[in-house]
Amino acid sequence: MGNKLKSAAGEVCAAVLTIAIALAIGAVLVKLSGNDPVEAYQTLFRGAFGSKQRISEVFVKMVPLCMMAFGTSVAFRAQLWNIGGNGQFILGAIAAILPGLYLKLPPVILLPLSLICGMLGGALWAGLAAVLKIRFSANEVITTLMLNYIATYFLAFLVHGPMKDPVGGDFPQSPNIAEALRLPLFSDRLRIHAGIFVGILVVAVMLFFWKTVLGYRIDLAGQGEKVATYSGMSVKRTVLITMMISGALTGLAGWNEIYGVQYRLLEGVASGYGDIAVVIALLGSLNPVGIVIAGFFFSALMVGGATMQRMTDVPYSIVDIIQGLVIVFIIARATLNLTMVKNWIGRRQRHA
Repeated sequence: MGNKLKSAAGEVCAAVLTIAIALAIGAVLVKLSGNDPVEAYQTLFRGAFGSKQRISEVFVKMVPLCMMAFGTSVAFRAQLWNIGGNGQFILGAIAAILPGLYLKLPPVILLPLSLICGMLGGALWAGLAAVLKIRFSANEVITTLMLNYIATYFLAFLVHGPMKDPVGGDFPQSPNIAEALRLPLFSDRLRIHAGIFVGILVVAVMLFFWKTVLGYRIDLAGQGEKVATYSGMSVKRTVLITMMISGALTGLAGWNEIYGVQYRLLEGVASGYGDIAVVIALLGSLNPVGIVIAGFFFSALMVGGATMQRMTDVPYSIVDIIQGLVIVFIIARATLNLTMVKNWIGRRQRHA
């Protein structure tokens, strides 16, 4: 238990240091742009936490981002580099809205059905990449990335064509879902909605998941194919299941966005969430609690960054740079740790 606490404390310190360095470099860039870093960051902070509406927006962003980051973490812990979050989000959103628009059933049936469809859409899209890996040894980084583009263009085809709102003018969007299907809001003046309870349930499930047999198998698969095979596991089956779980959680985020925020399909519905979810998963060390904390930070950064752009002359690209710096530092830390381990093993072998 003591070693676990030390390890957790080390991860927290590393994450805090990573964020601090990224923000410090961001401050230098703000200064180079001719603005005051202190004023810019104060505006960013007020933009995220200055009112109930702002805090509400942070949680509106945080819920789908954490869902997607959980999906990413499941794949990453099995050493499956699923970077297709945007595509799986889009397919989840498309699959989720179909029953809401085209089935004439009571809301009590349609709402859970749409949730299942959203998760299934994301799972099947990620499962396609898994099948390509299993059958043809296709690299999942490439396939999931390419599937992102296919999903994006498929969404564009739908909202410009067969699913376009006939009364929406030239806007590429679908009709709205019925009001009875929309997730209840906490207040008429806030956008935070009941989807946060689904998000809390997902957190609880993920905390328990890694203690299950399936969670153990996914972790074991991440130790290497030889190790997993030697233990008697079916590696191919585990790859497929892992990718589909990863996609299902991302598809759930798509459902949340449609039924809790947008109420319709839009051409840019994914908003680049998949890329940010990867950063959140890595910053959170693929740990459920770490992901929640990292998700909160990045959601505040996004909401506050938009306010900072409106209220000052600081471009929003500074926020993108901070996100990119976090990735760079995480990769650098992982590379340094790997080098230190290799050097330690080398020294032990020389002295043996």
